[in-house]
Amino acid sequence: MKKLILLAAVAGLMTGVAQAADVAKPEVIINPNVRFLGHTVPMNGSDITGTITITPVAVDKTKLVAEFKGKNVAGPMTFVLNHGRCNDSAAKVKYPLTNVVHGKSETVITAATPTLFEGDVLSYNLSEGGKVVSCGDVQ
Repeated sequence: MKKLILLAAVAGLMTGVAQAADVAKPEVIINPNVRFLGHTVPMNGSDITGTITITPVAVDKTKLVAEFKGKNVAGPMTFVLNHGRCNDSAAKVKYPLTNVVHGKSETVITAATPTLFEGDVLSYNLSEGGKVVSCGDVQ
């Protein structure tokens, strides 16, 4: 009789564990229709301006699409997200982005979109030949 009660208790525990495993986990919904817009301004005598669209594509992924206008945007030009503001000469690259070619760049980075707007100040930085030609702070 004791074995039967013990067996029933173990079976009951196992059923509870199996049911607990079936509990749905909360779902994080990413809305690709929510977009953030950033801008760059000319630097060091250039006439290049830019618009950057930031879109969440997954919990930990963000897409940045940039379009630049000016006299010489054929490229390729180096495009990055830096730690620090545009006027910070000690700013270091946080996220390298796809080079700008014919005025366009599209990159998906491994970072949750909200983290780009929290904590350390970041800036978009476009450079040609080591010289910054357009920059904008992420806000």
